[in-house]
Amino acid sequence: MTPTPDPRTDSASSALPDESMPDRSTQLAERRTTLAVERSFLAFERTLMAWLRTSLSMIGFGFTLAKFFAYLAEQRGGEVVGHFGRTWASDTVGLTMIAIGTVALVVAVIQHKRRVDALRAMGLVPQWNLALTVASLVAVLGVFAFVSLVAGA
Repeated sequence: MTPTPDPRTDSASSALPDESMPDRSTQLAERRTTLAVERSFLAFERTLMAWLRTSLSMIGFGFTLAKFFAYLAEQRGGEVVGHFGRTWASDTVGLTMIAIGTVALVVAVIQHKRRVDALRAMGLVPQWNLALTVASLVAVLGVFAFVSLVAGA
């Protein structure tokens, strides 16, 4: 008499996972890792945009201060003297604000670029980076504002 095959063992052997296909938990873990890298990229983008707003404010405020104090000096026929008898160096205040804003933005752009490169090594898909492009253009604008005040002084 030949033994009859046990249907439990036959179905179990046919239900063994294929070695070439990863199991569902591995697929889900890879998907979560991909999403985590994407979330990190978006966090880096938000950080760069925050630095962009801060730097743009400093550059604009510095340019406004320099021009405002230059206007006051022109209207009063000399340098502006404060309440305590000190002379305000309008160009120095404005140029310092522009320099701080521009340097902070340039450092933020470099830091952002390094972080994105690290994420690309971890599997981030290369893509066009709008925040980096805008921040770079504003950094160039800051340099032009700085040069225009220095050349105009």
